[in-house]
Amino acid sequence: MSKVWFITRGAAVMLASFQLLAQGKERSMEHPTFYRTIKIDGLSIFYREAGPKDAPTLLLLHGLPSSSRMFESLFARLSDRYHLVAPDYPGFGHSDWPDPKKFA
Repeated sequence: MSKVWFITRGAAVMLASFQLLAQGKERSMEHPTFYRTIKIDGLSIFYREAGPKDAPTLLLLHGLPSSSRMFESLFARLSDRYHLVAPDYPGFGHSDWPDPKKFA
């Protein structure tokens, strides 16, 4: 494949990304995002939560290596209709690192 093909495809991806980012800035102040932690098996696990508690809940699980921060634009667009919860896995984002000796 030629350089021109890669450049045009890269430009298209960047343009689409900028459009998505611009849409994500429409955050509803009616349903702000809360940042919380919970202790699970001795580890402090961080999670983001937004939306009405009586709405259907969506549990958003990030990929590797990443964190719940990847869902910020979704929170902005969905928090008016859904109760959103996005944790950081142990060792990622703001969650505690587990003891390496406890891994099998």
